Amino acid sequence: MKICLDAGHYGKYNQSPADSRYYESEIMWKLHLLQKKYLEEYGIEVITTRPDPDTDRGLYDRGAQSKGCDLFISDHSNAVGGTVNNKVDYPAAYCAIDGRADGIGMALAQCVENVIGTIQTARIEHRRGNHGDYYGVLRGATAVGTPGLILEHSFHTNAQIAKWLLNEANLDLLARAEADTIALYYNIDDLPKRSGWIEENGGWRFYLGDTGNYVANDWYKDGEDWYWFDGAGMMVSNNWKTASDGRWYYLKPDGAMAKDQWVIWKDELYRVTEDGSMFEGELCLKTDDRGALKWED
Repeated sequence: MKICLDAGHYGKYNQSPADSRYYESEIMWKLHLLQKKYLEEYGIEVITTRPDPDTDRGLYDRGAQSKGCDLFISDHSNAVGGTVNNKVDYPAAYCAIDGRADGIGMALAQCVENVIGTIQTARIEHRRGNHGDYYGVLRGATAVGTPGLILEHSFHTNAQIAKWLLNEANLDLLARAEADTIALYYNIDDLPKRSGWIEENGGWRFYLGDTGNYVANDWYKDGEDWYWFDGAGMMVSNNWKTASDGRWYYLKPDGAMAKDQWVIWKDELYRVTEDGSMFEGELCLKTDDRGALKWED
C-alpha cells in the first residue's frame, strides 16, 4: 500500500486565537511526520507533498502528487472564524465527492474523536464546487485516481483543543492511533512485534519481544538492574516504590533500582541495602582515613 500525506499550509499559518503558541501549519507538519513514521512500521510506503515546512505548493498540485497512491490525506485543524469558540470541537473528514474515501474518512474522524476526547461527535462532509470538489487538493487527488480526504483534527479556535494538540506526547499518541486505524481498515496486520526499550509518549517503555506487549504495573529485570513500570507502562524514575514485601525501593534517575548505596532524595539521606530495600533502624557510621563516612555492618 502507498499513501500520500499532506501537511496543510506552510510556514507559520493559522495562529490560534485561543493560544498564541499554536500555528496550524507547524502542528500539522509535526503530526504528518509522526503519521509517516508509524505507517512505515506497518510496511506502508509513504510520500509527502512537500520536502520541508517552508515550501509552498499549489493546492491542486499537492493532491496530484498522490498519483499512484492508494490514499491521499491532507492534515488540518479547523477554525470557527477568527475568534475563540470553546463550544465547537467536532473532528471531521472532508471526503472527495466521489465517495471513495468515505469509509476510511469516517474511521479516521472517529479515531480523532476517541483519542482527543471531543465532546461533539465525528462526522464526514462533502463539498461540491463549480468544477467538482470544492477543495483543490481533493480535485487534484481525484484527477489522478486517488481516494482523498481532508482530516480536520478538531478546532484550534477551541482553547482546550489547541492546548491538547500543542502537547508533543499527545501528537505522538494521535499519530500512532491514526496509523493503527488505517492498518485495521485496510487489513494490514504485519506490524513487527516491538522488543526492548522504546522511548515514546514522553517516557520509556520496555516491550517483550515474544508478545510485543510492554511491561505494565510490574517489575522487570534487564541485565543486572530492576525497573518498575506504572500502569501505563512508563518507566518510573527518581522515586520510591513499595513492593509486595512492604519494603521501599529507590528508582534512580535512569530508572534502575538502587542497591547498596546512599540516596539523597528531597534533601534527605537514605541508605538502601544490597537487595535494594530501604534500610530502617540504627546503623553505625565511621570515617575512613580520608574522612569519608562508612557504614559499619
